Amino acid sequence: MSDKDFPLRPAAQLNYRAEGIRARDGKSLGLSFDRIADRYDTTRWYPDQVMEDILAVLEKNIDPERPILDAGVGTGRFAKPLQDAGFTVVGVDISARMLEKARQKSVQDLLRADITALPFKDEVFGSAMSVHVLHLISNWKLALREISRVTTGHLVSVAFNKMESPAEELRRFYDQTCADLGHVVHHPGMREREMPEVFEPDEEITITMHEHPIDVRNIISDYSNRTYSNQWMIPEEIHQQAIEALQERYDGVDQIIGRERISLLKWSADRIWEFAGDLAAK
Repeated sequence: MSDKDFPLRPAAQLNYRAEGIRARDGKSLGLSFDRIADRYDTTRWYPDQVMEDILAVLEKNIDPERPILDAGVGTGRFAKPLQDAGFTVVGVDISARMLEKARQKSVQDLLRADITALPFKDEVFGSAMSVHVLHLISNWKLALREISRVTTGHLVSVAFNKMESPAEELRRFYDQTCADLGHVVHHPGMREREMPEVFEPDEEITITMHEHPIDVRNIISDYSNRTYSNQWMIPEEIHQQAIEALQERYDGVDQIIGRERISLLKWSADRIWEFAGDLAAK
C-alpha cells in the first residue's frame, strides 16, 4: 500500500490540522513525542520473549483479512513485527520525528495525522490498536470516537499495569515530591490501562507477568531528562528539586525491581462509538 492508496476522506470533509496537535481555538489536544524520539525505544524496551508473547496474543485478536489501524504508531515497535508477519498495518502519529524513526526501521504505510481527526473514510479498517497513546490526548473521548468511526471490528490495546514494587515506590516518591512543592504530576488524557475502570472491555487477557531489575542511576537519569510525558509540564524549579530529592533518597542504591502485569484489552468498535458519544454529550 502506497501513500496514494490510503482510503482518505475528501479534503473538504476533514476537520484536520496539519500540525496534528491543536484544536480550532488553539488549545493543545495532545502531546507529541518529538522531544524524546531519539531515546524512546531504549526507555520503552522489553525483552524479546516478552515482545514475542505480546505479539502472539495481538495476532490472535486482530483481523488478518483487513487493514489494521495503529493509532499512535510511534517508532513502529508493534507495527513493524506485525507487518513482517503479513498483516497490513497503517500507522498514524502526530510526531514527525517518531514517524521518521519508524521509517528508518522500514515500517510501511505511515501517515502523519491527528487521532482526534483521522483523515480516513468510515469503516475502512477491520481492527485498530492503541498502545501508550490516549494518556497524551486531552480529548481522548474524541480520539476513541474517531478510532471507532473508521473501524468495523475491535479496538485492542496492550496494557502495562504497574504492580507494587520498589520501582513504583520510586515513581510515587518523585510524584509526591512534586505535589508537595505545588505541582500535581498528571497526563492530559487517560491511560489505556485505566480504561477498564470506566468502560469494561469485552475481553481482557493476561499475557505475562514481567519482573525486571532496574539500574537506579539510569532511571534517575531518565527522570532528570524528562523522559516521561507526565513530566513535561512540571516547572523546572520543582523538577530540579524533585530530582535532588530522588538522588539523596537513593544514594548508594544500585538496583531496584519493577513489576507489571501485561494484558490485552479488547472492545468492539460499536461499543466504543456509543461509549465515547455518551461521554462527549455529558
